[in-house]
Amino acid sequence: MTYINNAHTTVLKPEGVKNAAPATAADAAARLAKLFTVKNPENIIFTKDEVQAMNIAIRSLIRPGDHIITTVYEQEAVLNILEDMKAEGVEVSYIGVNPYGRLKYEDIEGQVRENTTAMVISHGSNVTGNITDMEFVTTVARRHKLVVISDGSQTAGAADVNLENLGIGVYCFAAHRKLMGPYGIGGLIVKDGIALDEKLLSGIGPIEPEKFGGLCAALDFIRDKGIYGISMQPHRFAKRFFEAVQSMDKVTVYGDFGTGTRIPTVAIKVEGFTPQEVKAHMRKNHIAVECGIMGAPMLHQALGTEENGLTRFSFGYFNSRMDVNDCIWCLMELLGLDDLYLLA
Repeated sequence: MTYINNAHTTVLKPEGVKNAAPATAADAAARLAKLFTVKNPENIIFTKDEVQAMNIAIRSLIRPGDHIITTVYEQEAVLNILEDMKAEGVEVSYIGVNPYGRLKYEDIEGQVRENTTAMVISHGSNVTGNITDMEFVTTVARRHKLVVISDGSQTAGAADVNLENLGIGVYCFAAHRKLMGPYGIGGLIVKDGIALDEKLLSGIGPIEPEKFGGLCAALDFIRDKGIYGISMQPHRFAKRFFEAVQSMDKVTVYGDFGTGTRIPTVAIKVEGFTPQEVKAHMRKNHIAVECGIMGAPMLHQALGTEENGLTRFSFGYFNSRMDVNDCIWCLMELLGLDDLYLLA
């Protein structure tokens, strides 16, 4: 089975991740600090996943009566946390997107109020592959003394993330996606001067030493290859796939492809077929992709695709040029196309 669903998880992982020797949290934190340019590894706190991390960050730093700014990018789990907070007296404003799924950055500063304390903004969209211009976001945040809480589960390992330069208050991640580590471990990277709720931190629960070992093995692999090499190869695959499918008359591609800084994810709608039918056709040809809402209900509402969602092709480091060709060929077959120039 050719696996093109790396935005959900990486199935193919570096050698040594699966049967890794036990390691400590300090071992993993030291490696992550180098990857993300974090001066103090002690600012890295491990959790079970990014949802637990985001929950701790949001509930630690936002209080009843506060106003926060978020986006339609956010995953359903985060939106649910914010809905709970609204019931407790927190006010929430949502930043929309343009037809390409690009955030309307020009609307952000206009949403700031006297009681605005934070911005909860994903670093990247698991649907469109767009990466948030976090330098713009944090510039606005500094001007108004706001803390930025960011879900980096799609960008960690898929882009060069320099937290020292970006100025994000709390950056949350999951190991099992583009970091190519094991399930069951994620974390928060906290900027100096930000304190989290000790009671919430105490509820994280134990994390097995084998999880730290698997994460260390994955991070060693990324270090040896270099983040540029790790991130650029799947980016090239996604770019080649995009170039082919955008030339197909009955295919609509969602996302802003006018920038070189992206997650290697391409979401499409195929005229005459539901996303579920496209996924089924790919699976019949032994290719695994994702379809539907993909945990981003507000983004699909903004894009007008909430009824059935989209079909998502998300590439990883261990995919190949042949995998890209197989995906293109299967779509050509579905649409009855016979144009070899579409193939890589």
